[in-house]
Amino acid sequence: MSGSWNLVCKLFERTLRSTCNQTSSDYQVIVVCHEKPQVSFDTSQVTYLQVNLPLPGADYASKEKDKMLKMQHGLLHAKAINASHVMFVDADDCVSQHLAQFVAQNPNENGWFLGRGFDYQENFRLLRVRHRNLHLRTNTSHVIKLDLLEPEMKLHPDEVKRGDCVLYHIDTAAILKQRGTPLKLLPFRGVIYITDNGENMWWSQQNIASKNNGIQSILAALKSSYQSFITQPVTDSIRDEFGLYPIDAS
Repeated sequence: MSGSWNLVCKLFERTLRSTCNQTSSDYQVIVVCHEKPQVSFDTSQVTYLQVNLPLPGADYASKEKDKMLKMQHGLLHAKAINASHVMFVDADDCVSQHLAQFVAQNPNENGWFLGRGFDYQENFRLLRVRHRNLHLRTNTSHVIKLDLLEPEMKLHPDEVKRGDCVLYHIDTAAILKQRGTPLKLLPFRGVIYITDNGENMWWSQQNIASKNNGIQSILAALKSSYQSFITQPVTDSIRDEFGLYPIDAS
């Protein structure tokens, strides 16, 4: 469960606004959730799909399993509305407004991995440019032709886990390549990965580990100091393209 439902809703609304800020109207957003977030933004291109899945535990593996099961539900709904491609977006990240138009212009492609983009530190409100392998850090990382995900749609819930399953983002591009349907590198920066808002699963696990280990705490402090030298402020053009704005965590 989330530590702050109010913060979750604020982060989600920013993500929703970002996702719907596309230059093309040829897209649909499917929000798969246990409980519908409380937001002030709405559009006919957004569908909420509430699922009756077991609530995840506090551990990373349980949360990752819950996420993948929701992704599977989203896939089935995308198939029902005849989507051509799908992109999984975490509920706190921001995406480029050019994605839908780019996909519409390339309808026959297998898809793309978002290797380039930005990390965003919510507490510092700074960006770090990522030149490669960003798709290995965040679930908001791939655009995939829907029919390539038929094997995942047919999995029993007990089979939805890391392994030969595209739904785990670290393995997505590699598995599709093994299947003979490789993805291409998206030719522009496609995502801002939000790293330290307290609701990020990986970041939260790292914070827990740091609190339980004095050496790790020192390393985390050194890393924080190093980050200040390799980051940049958010420009107006990035803010407009990605729909990024500050979130008040209170």
